[in-house]
Amino acid sequence: MVDKADGDSSLVGRTIHDLPYPESQSMNDLTDQSSIPATEYVHCDTKEILQVSRNYPDVEIEVMAGDVAAASRNVSTHSDSVRWFGGLIEEEQVLILELCCPFGWTGSPGYYEIVGGAIVYAHGVHPNASYPNGFFNYHWVDDHVNVTANIGSNCVNLERSLRFLMTAVLGADAKILGLQFDCNGLSVSIPTDKIEKTRFLVSAAFRTQRLSRRSYRSLLGSLRHVATCVRSARPFLQRLRQREFQLHRFEFVTVTVDMKADLRWWWQALHSPHMNGVPLVFFNDLPPPDVIVETDGSDFGLCALDTTSEFALTYRFSPAELRLVATFKTTGDNGFDINYRKRLSIDNTSAVTWQNKLASRNPRAQVLIRLLSWWEMKLSLRFSASHIPGVDNSRADPGSRLGSHVSFANHFGSSTSGWLQESPNLDISGLTTLWQ
Repeated sequence: MVDKADGDSSLVGRTIHDLPYPESQSMNDLTDQSSIPATEYVHCDTKEILQVSRNYPDVEIEVMAGDVAAASRNVSTHSDSVRWFGGLIEEEQVLILELCCPFGWTGSPGYYEIVGGAIVYAHGVHPNASYPNGFFNYHWVDDHVNVTANIGSNCVNLERSLRFLMTAVLGADAKILGLQFDCNGLSVSIPTDKIEKTRFLVSAAFRTQRLSRRSYRSLLGSLRHVATCVRSARPFLQRLRQREFQLHRFEFVTVTVDMKADLRWWWQALHSPHMNGVPLVFFNDLPPPDVIVETDGSDFGLCALDTTSEFALTYRFSPAELRLVATFKTTGDNGFDINYRKRLSIDNTSAVTWQNKLASRNPRAQVLIRLLSWWEMKLSLRFSASHIPGVDNSRADPGSRLGSHVSFANHFGSSTSGWLQESPNLDISGLTTLWQ
């Protein structure tokens, strides 16, 4: 029995079959994953809201959302397989056979997706004057979402098209997949009750020394929901998730010092006014950046160029740092994976990957990602990264090699003539404590 959303856990709950148990011999483990229809989560609701708002800038945008009650009850289990979906209440000596796709089976979402897809198809072929090619509609398993401009009978037509399936309420605000969409303000936020619940879980986890599997998974579930809305929160999930896939049924998770550090960040973030009201445009293709910084690094130094302000930052490695670089390159067993090796020499492809995904296996890179994410949320910024081929990085590359040969200094000086030049004194030894 697990907690049910919007319900008092002392009165109501959700029954889930223990299909993931026993480990390696459970129903879920023995299910042929290749035979299960794949579900695909598509970021299209936000794009449609923005598209409709551009097409009808002076018209209120409406969202209709709803789900099918007891959705999986509409998908029956094949008679040849129903024997595998059995349960026993030992105290009562009662045997239970599940005749429909049970909630908790790894294949239930995929098989219901087929039924949901048929419903969406039938709904999507219904046109009206504003939508001659059919209504926009999206479904994720049993959740159905429609977006339209409030013109004429659009809203009535949409509701009528789906009324045989569900009852939904039209409005400018709609709760979709647990998030609150404001179509007039063009923002998305997390419902207040979910934030309060997450605060409670974070506080409880921080005060304890270990978590049960149930408490641990409940914490991760709530934090994932927040990270869906707030991109900068994602790096602070990585260390908390380290035990997720090796956790046995009755095992406890020790709350480590690193986990407490991330929980402390979550507590601060959950009380930040910047936490909610994220612009929808950040869920779509990103707008053009206000500031572009070209970066590069070599075995001799680092360079960052703010092309918008014509501001150049260069740093030459000290003799001690040069010795460390040489030792690092010649030592096979240095404790760093290949991704971080590339990051150390500022290989752009690797840097782009972990910046955009906000994840890395290396602890040092994780510190850098956390710092960028904290600044992103605290200062209302949005960082992105893109790859520049080495042959095109003609300014930052020589800027990172100023200490290797005079020709690089001459080339860099000519390409940044008239720019403000700075060579800061770097102190990166305190980065770990800085983000904390």
